[in-house]
Amino acid sequence: MRYLSDVNLRAVLNVLISRSGGAVEISNEELYDAMLPDHSHGERVLIEETETGLRLSIVARP
Repeated sequence: MRYLSDVNLRAVLNVLISRSGGAVEISNEELYDAMLPDHSHGERVLIEETETGLRLSIVARP
């Protein structure tokens, strides 16, 4: 799976935020780094379907 709809992404975020205690703080720098990554290096999110749901992983770019 390479794409999550907005509705599905919100559901995933809801689960992850709930698991983390109900709040996640992200700095502006982290947000902009995630939104506008430098393509020469960095990380990306890999979305895989499993038998029971989804696995989201961060993998380093070569």
